[in-house]
Amino acid sequence: MGFACRNRLVRVGACWYCPRQGALNRKGDKMKRILCGALTAWLACVLVSCGGGTGDSVDARPFSPPSNIVPAPTITGLLGLVVDSTNGTAVSGVTVTAGALSTITDTQGNFALPTIPNGSNVVSFTLNTYAPQSRTVQISSTIETSLIVQIVPNGALDPFDPATGGTLTVAGSTGQIDIPGNSLRRADGSAPSAGSATALLTPIGPSLDAFLLPGEYVVQPAAGGSAAQFETFGGLDIRITDAGGVALTNLVAPATIRIPVNSRNTTLPLTLALMRFDSATGLWVEEGTATLQGVAPNQYYEGTVTRIATWTAGQIYTASIITACVHDQAGAPVGGARVNSDGVDYSGGGTATTNASGVALVPMKRGGAAVITGTSPRSSNSGTISAGQSATDFTLIPCLIMPTAGMTIRLTWGAQPFDLDSHLKGPNNMHVFFASRGSLSAAPFAALDVDDVTSFGPEVITILRLTQGTNEYFVHNFSGTFTPGQTGSPARVEVRVGSQIRIFFPGAGEASNEYWRVFQFVVGTDCSVTINPLVNSWSATEPANPSGGAAGLFCS
Repeated sequence: MGFACRNRLVRVGACWYCPRQGALNRKGDKMKRILCGALTAWLACVLVSCGGGTGDSVDARPFSPPSNIVPAPTITGLLGLVVDSTNGTAVSGVTVTAGALSTITDTQGNFALPTIPNGSNVVSFTLNTYAPQSRTVQISSTIETSLIVQIVPNGALDPFDPATGGTLTVAGSTGQIDIPGNSLRRADGSAPSAGSATALLTPIGPSLDAFLLPGEYVVQPAAGGSAAQFETFGGLDIRITDAGGVALTNLVAPATIRIPVNSRNTTLPLTLALMRFDSATGLWVEEGTATLQGVAPNQYYEGTVTRIATWTAGQIYTASIITACVHDQAGAPVGGARVNSDGVDYSGGGTATTNASGVALVPMKRGGAAVITGTSPRSSNSGTISAGQSATDFTLIPCLIMPTAGMTIRLTWGAQPFDLDSHLKGPNNMHVFFASRGSLSAAPFAALDVDDVTSFGPEVITILRLTQGTNEYFVHNFSGTFTPGQTGSPARVEVRVGSQIRIFFPGAGEASNEYWRVFQFVVGTDCSVTINPLVNSWSATEPANPSGGAAGLFCS
């Protein structure tokens, strides 16, 4: 279909496109109408690089199992890595529990549970400076299972007297709990110790990453029956300990909580179910309702609870099943991979594990849009399911590819700006972005899997084969709006190289600059990778290719 461009056409490389046109930029947004055609096997070639300076060297080898637990060659069961959700740094000292088994992450954030039983296991992750996290994993006797887990740092710490109660709040958030006096109890029903108690309130924002909430988006309905999938509109973790350091988990009189609205779904229901996370079962439990209150952007869901726990305001949906297959670069099926659906127009996810044939049956919201990605713990490329495709059960074709060596870069953001764009530049005059989406099967062996134009993201760039030389990733505020801009949105970039992860948020200096220069990475002749964050680096014009016109060899 033709169209009329009221603005001056802009040239990008060999292509021309029409820039934003007033109100059209708000929905279809960017008018990206291009007027031209256009690790069993781990990251073996990527070793530790000593980058130097302020560079961020990335060890892209498989997890190193904690040496005090079990020698690496004998690892079976579950092993993984725990990182901080705000920056991707490894978190040590996290207690990892599965049933009667328990271990602690080492200084590199690694853990191993080699004797975890086969089948479904609920694995919990706790550290007193972070909100608790949980994942349900499928363990096989023939396939090693691995996991990268992100945990959210604590929010507000509020001391108060349980005898008098009070309203506990989180600065800069609508999250709060109003506790009646003498209402708190320990798990055994006894009253708290006399003296000041301590409350920790941590808002959890699933619009940036759906899997920051614990569990797998499965809830036990209040009416009974089978567990069901749901979407969330925000989360709040609440933990309270008395003067004796004992957790206060029960209430004999209801407390009123406010859960900040945080969702990719822009249609906010007036009433939602309140759901409490049960760390023993790995399921959410529907308990009561919450109503929408406040005025945007300071809206929240308010309801009453009788338990101190992690809460979400959510709604059950009818699920469609997406059949997805995961292969390695040679075309062999990858068994034991964790395949997630991540809602694009809703905040929620579904999880399944590939069988020996590399096939997984992944749930998602019927009539919704979602991105499907496999991890093992390397990240595959991503496939997109449209609202039309998810109207019934659907098979994703072609198979997702789990790289032997490569990188994935995932961009998410808030409701505004409406449109942020991922850009990757590097050797061989490479420029991967919406107008030149690249290829995984031929040079540059890098591709934009997902291009989102209606807020939130995700946008995903997958690099199947790294190119030796200097590369740069940056984000363009295509909408050109700054209320908020990328900093206030906030934009978030997650980078996975092998089993390692890095997370970036914008720094100071945005003003009216449209380009956030996030990081450069150098791929050495031995295919080692050094990530160099570009701290507080903004530009009013598109950054140049850091390699100039230099050529680079592809890592195999």
